[in-house]
Amino acid sequence: MSNAIIKIENLKKQYENEEVVTPVLFGLDFVIKKGEFVAIMGPSGSGKSTLMHILGFLDKLSTGKYLFEDVDVSGLDDEQLAEMRGHKIGFVFQSFNLLPRTSVLENVMLPLVYTKLSQAERVEKAKKAIEAVGLTHRINNLSNQLSGGEKQRVAIARALVNDPSVIFADEPTGNLDSKSGLQIMKILQELNLKQGHTIILVTHEKYTAEHAERIIKMRDGLIESDEAVKNRLIAERVGELK
Repeated sequence: MSNAIIKIENLKKQYENEEVVTPVLFGLDFVIKKGEFVAIMGPSGSGKSTLMHILGFLDKLSTGKYLFEDVDVSGLDDEQLAEMRGHKIGFVFQSFNLLPRTSVLENVMLPLVYTKLSQAERVEKAKKAIEAVGLTHRINNLSNQLSGGEKQRVAIARALVNDPSVIFADEPTGNLDSKSGLQIMKILQELNLKQGHTIILVTHEKYTAEHAERIIKMRDGLIESDEAVKNRLIAERVGELK
């Protein structure tokens, strides 16, 4: 197996509504290696969200090729894509997407519902993920009792719990103040640098993108540039996570 976790060749995407065809992506080519931290950046309408949905098996490409861990996933049906999504991908969204009157532990255990693990094994895996984001002391709190930054850390723990091949973070600091946002970037960097997780960050903010090691800039459905970050920002924890 090559060290490329994602390989995209001439990827195009268009949406068809009755007789109206709306092209969104116009022939993208790139490779993301295992263990990379890549930011996909661009203004609204650049196609970055559509690309993330395709890479995360939430949508299908129209033409081209998508290799994930050396497997061509371009022709998979919805059920096969859902299977890949459940086992290979962890998502962190701007809006957290937590169940409100449900404990931190139960929220993090959610992705394990459809696994063959015993209840005790699910609890153990969830506890480890919660520990990884510094929230063990909140494990029995309901998610609607948490601050925004804590909610996003729960979302990261939930994304981690299935040991995914790739973690997608879609505007993960968008709903947070600068202090909480820095704490989230610190956690993502630690997951990447210390634990080797492959992370794809989608953002429109240059400052946030510069915490990655590489930035793919998009504009009008095309890749405008794909470059290493020269002076990568390393997030220092603003106060210890409490």
